[in-house]
Amino acid sequence: MNVVIFDRALMGFSLGVHIFIVTFGMALPLAIFIAELAAAKWGDKDYAVLAKRLSTALIVLFAVGTASGTVVALELTFLWPKFIALVGQVAVLPLVAEVFAFFTEAIFLSAYIYFRDRTTGKYTPAMLMLLVTIAAALSGAFITMINAFMNTPVGFNIPAYLQSGVITGVNPLAVFNSPSSAVEVVHVLCTTYLAGAFMLLGYFIFRFIRTNDKRLKAYYKKAMKVAFPIIAITIYLIVITGTVSLLQLITQQPEKYAAIEADLVPQSHAPEYIGGFLANNTLVDYIAIPNLQSILATGSANGTVPGLSSYPRSTWPPLFIHDIFDLLVFFGFAIGIFILFVMVLMALKKDPLANRTIGWLLILCSVIVVFLLEGGWVMAEVGRQPWIVYNVMTVEQAANYSSTIVPIALLFMAFYILIVPFTFLVLKRVFDNKPLKNELVSRNGRAIR
Repeated sequence: MNVVIFDRALMGFSLGVHIFIVTFGMALPLAIFIAELAAAKWGDKDYAVLAKRLSTALIVLFAVGTASGTVVALELTFLWPKFIALVGQVAVLPLVAEVFAFFTEAIFLSAYIYFRDRTTGKYTPAMLMLLVTIAAALSGAFITMINAFMNTPVGFNIPAYLQSGVITGVNPLAVFNSPSSAVEVVHVLCTTYLAGAFMLLGYFIFRFIRTNDKRLKAYYKKAMKVAFPIIAITIYLIVITGTVSLLQLITQQPEKYAAIEADLVPQSHAPEYIGGFLANNTLVDYIAIPNLQSILATGSANGTVPGLSSYPRSTWPPLFIHDIFDLLVFFGFAIGIFILFVMVLMALKKDPLANRTIGWLLILCSVIVVFLLEGGWVMAEVGRQPWIVYNVMTVEQAANYSSTIVPIALLFMAFYILIVPFTFLVLKRVFDNKPLKNELVSRNGRAIR
């Protein structure tokens, strides 16, 4: 069991770092596409310079993300061999499709880098980056389908497998359309784009505040206009997809739903619990809003929601996911309202950054959103415990118990400890050798590509 705990901790740490890296890899192509489109449409070379610099960062992060993804795949094979065996027989097609999406992304990224300064087609760089963006999104979608399979397994005869351990009745195409895949894919893509765009926005605002150069301030303001539309669109889509996803849990994973809502027993007229923790099998230190949960979950105060007492204690997820959920909702809505306020200021033709406090708050939001992204994944994955594949295979059944994997696992951990600071060090050195002002202005005073 100690080895299993080690496996869990290592996998969680590795995925947490990998998600952070992939967030940039997903959001950067979309930001570059918008910048290239703006450069082509308005002939504004500042956007072309922005696209070029962001593409340099994308190349570095694409390479790092590739290495990180390879290590994650190796960890899955070493740490969870029985899970990989099940996926290999039932749900391997999304992984195969993800490989094709990855190579498509690499091909069009290479084409973009080559043709960016050579093509005479005004919109060619934008269209090539659009293809990179689509391929990156498909890559994320296919991987998310595997996670959806873990939440709502399909594609084989599950009762027969539980009885005999033999996989029969395989339909490998079913995993592309598991009951949770559509909502989960959209939600994951939106949250990833939101976090990535927010990090870009926070960086641009930070640089804007720190410089006194009017030329650079003008550039960073345009850079913000690339990141902000992504945020403004995805932040409200997340509310919709997150709500639908939570409501689906009532039928798809009722234990997870009950743990998220801190429902110890099934009940009608269920209140919405805010805060609280479990003590002596009782929820304490909470605030309850009468009837609200039943109304939100069923449309009626009389509606009944599931409770943990209906299920064996061994299948209860840890109840701390309820507190994570409360934090996600609180900060999510707070940031959403703040973004709405900023959008109103912009609609009234007022400059939000005229007030430095708003700028620093947006930078703070960019940091918080990263924690919200990671917290959402923690809630989703820990909330499925003890199952690695819901109602099919537990984490203990899937794990590798051999202590011989520990040295290899420690190497994986060392890789992930070093990869983030190493990546940002490389990016810093790359951009230190290419000062922004040199790229913005040529010898004759005109902006250059």
